[in-house]
Amino acid sequence: MKSSQTKLLIITNLFPLPWEPNRATFNKQQFEALATAYDLYFIIPIAFIDWFKHRKEIKQTSNKRYVPYFFTPKIGRRLYSLYMFLSIVCHSGFWLKQLRPQKILASWAFPDAVASSWLSKLFKADFYFKVHGSDIDIQCQHQARAQQVVKMSKTAKGILSVSQALATKMIALGIDKDKIQVIYNGVNHEKFTQPTAAPYSNDYLLFIGNLKYDKGVMELLNGFNKVHQTHPKLHLVFAGNGVMKNQIMALCKQYNISDKVTLLGAINHDEIPQWLNHCTALALPSYHEGVPNVLLEAMACGKPVIATKVGGIPEIINESICGKLIEKENDLAVADAINFILANHWNKCAIQKHSQQFSWQKNKTQLIELIESK
Repeated sequence: MKSSQTKLLIITNLFPLPWEPNRATFNKQQFEALATAYDLYFIIPIAFIDWFKHRKEIKQTSNKRYVPYFFTPKIGRRLYSLYMFLSIVCHSGFWLKQLRPQKILASWAFPDAVASSWLSKLFKADFYFKVHGSDIDIQCQHQARAQQVVKMSKTAKGILSVSQALATKMIALGIDKDKIQVIYNGVNHEKFTQPTAAPYSNDYLLFIGNLKYDKGVMELLNGFNKVHQTHPKLHLVFAGNGVMKNQIMALCKQYNISDKVTLLGAINHDEIPQWLNHCTALALPSYHEGVPNVLLEAMACGKPVIATKVGGIPEIINESICGKLIEKENDLAVADAINFILANHWNKCAIQKHSQQFSWQKNKTQLIELIESK
């Protein structure tokens, strides 16, 4: 252990798990880049049902603790931050007492950051937190949770927002704008520009992510169905798992396009460059987002994107260079965007040049400045 360095404890539910190695890889990349500046330690709260289900796969280490997070499902959600705080103290309180971190960085506003703010008081550590999108867009629509987030923010020395849109929403809630710094996520450009073999024999539109309703997967499928006869060589590929998988398959049969749609299931993050490098375009018609890393990764590959005008997405996409932005929850807008992408020429080098402003090295430098300057 580099005992001369500051001990930085990161608390987040958004981190790879032994049974979900591709979960939140953007957080893993961002935080592990800080290892040259800090002694890093992690607490990763896991819903108690999942923790018990996978307990034999969990290996606690000297710097990483997987904590079973007890809560009442769907009941008393305003108490979730208290439940998380108590879960962490009961499970890893002795470990924390021995560790005595000087700084605590929480990633996700509620309940993670609220619980972490109390831990920072208990262990007299400087406190910082990062917000992603849904933790403000959705959680803070509920007054009791929003009040906890605002109160917690008063104890923070610095706040990382992944987009200006998210920062503006926090300021509207009553969070001190002087504490907020917008730091965009990064991308490993070397990884996404390596030559790869084509993984698929047809031209394809690509979706990467959780197959959830609010990721716009049904709008994407419906939009593709509207134009597939006009573009008979184009296929649609979904990479990811989720609750909408069976509904997507059923609708493909209903539309008689099962031969045009492929569901890969979850793929390893190391496979993503290969699929991105050979797609016609990436589509992400989400209802709400912060700054999704898959868009940055697609642009690093020089690929155009179809995405919705939500969250921080308009801040990173230059439509004249990188693709098409559309309204959310709109099948016809997806169809029109597919036609637009296919009707125009996209300059790979120009898209890649645009993407160069988003790097993990720049992100690391800005994050260290945030932690050290407050």
